[in-house]
Amino acid sequence: MNEILSITLSFFTFLIFLCAPLNIYKSETFRFRSVHQNGIANLIINLNFLIIISLIPFKLISYLPFYFTALVLISIFNFLKKGEIFKFEKLIFSFFFVLFLIISLDVAVKLNLGWDAKWFWYIKSLFFFQNFNFGYLSQYEFNSFHPHFGSYLWAFFRELSLNKFEYSGRLFYVFLYLSSLLFLIDKFKENKIQNFIIIFLLLLITYNYKIFSGLQEILIFSLLIITTKLIYEYLNYKKNFYLFLIILCMNLILWIKAEGIAYFMIILVGLNFIKNFNFEKRSLLLFSSFILILFKTFIYNYFQISLNDQPYFVEYILKLDLQTIIFKLKNIIIYGTFYSLKNIIFLIVPIIFFINYKILFKDQFNKIIFIIFMLNIGFIVSAYMFREMEIIYSLRTTMDRIIFTSSGLYVFYLINFLKKKNYFRRYIL
Repeated sequence: MNEILSITLSFFTFLIFLCAPLNIYKSETFRFRSVHQNGIANLIINLNFLIIISLIPFKLISYLPFYFTALVLISIFNFLKKGEIFKFEKLIFSFFFVLFLIISLDVAVKLNLGWDAKWFWYIKSLFFFQNFNFGYLSQYEFNSFHPHFGSYLWAFFRELSLNKFEYSGRLFYVFLYLSSLLFLIDKFKENKIQNFIIIFLLLLITYNYKIFSGLQEILIFSLLIITTKLIYEYLNYKKNFYLFLIILCMNLILWIKAEGIAYFMIILVGLNFIKNFNFEKRSLLLFSSFILILFKTFIYNYFQISLNDQPYFVEYILKLDLQTIIFKLKNIIIYGTFYSLKNIIFLIVPIIFFINYKILFKDQFNKIIFIIFMLNIGFIVSAYMFREMEIIYSLRTTMDRIIFTSSGLYVFYLINFLKKKNYFRRYIL
């Protein structure tokens, strides 16, 4: 019973981050097509605030209560000013809560952490939870393998929880995951059965306790889902606020894992293929991207933390011979095919491209997703081809996670395709 109470309180705590700081329901500029989608905008903004806060030289406990209290007060003010901000559709709200409760109980019962989580992510989270600041990470032996933000969120929401249990911080990963899936749904009340089926199918093909065992892939996966949906919204409604949120999502991805820079660049290149993307917007996008990368580089250099200590060296790349390249490429194809067959989303997307070949470059969203997919494949091949590690071991231990993370780019594309073709009504309903 105590676990259920604690998880319930965590849910409503996380919900505050959807309700403030912006009362976006009231503003036409920020209006999405559902209250939950409005909340996603606030969540993205809050997470970007937390990146900045995580870098300041203060103890977590010294500023966390003030930040959360401010969000609560702003939420109350928004409610009093425009009560609709808390008018979540009862059905989707209940659905959201029940799913969160079920998955959170699974996390609370199993508890075991993934290998990387034990040795990297959890230790970093302890730095923050024990009130050390970002600068102290330079003293951690493995600080350079990956950025800190996912671990910071782990500590932040653990400190914010009632029981302070380790898993309490990881429950935010569950919340972000479910928020990203529900963000895919439009007009929930009008297509109740169809939307329920969509969510359950997505849970069926994506949920595994392993992704919530402290590993960071679930954070990038969820943010990639949100990003691609925002790209679709921007293409259809041309609102600059969507583009602003896309840039903020790209920034979040940059601070979670080392390969975040790859997804950052993939999305950036994909966006530059938008038709009628004027010079002003293109320049703003490129300038913003440059500033975000420069800022992260500056911060890491200032605190004397290596940006990346992964086994990629120019000398090794230049010495690659044809035999090694062929051997590596053969194994990349074999393991890539194997893990793609285990990931339905990654498996189906190329089939959709084939079905849509007539409009692949006529429809903007199809074109951008196709370009993103090809760039993604190039990234996966390059990541293993140029890595100075035993190739078989590297593929066996990481390929499944890369495929899973990358599949976040195509979740909305898959759902949108099935909806347009009425597959749900014809074959499921």
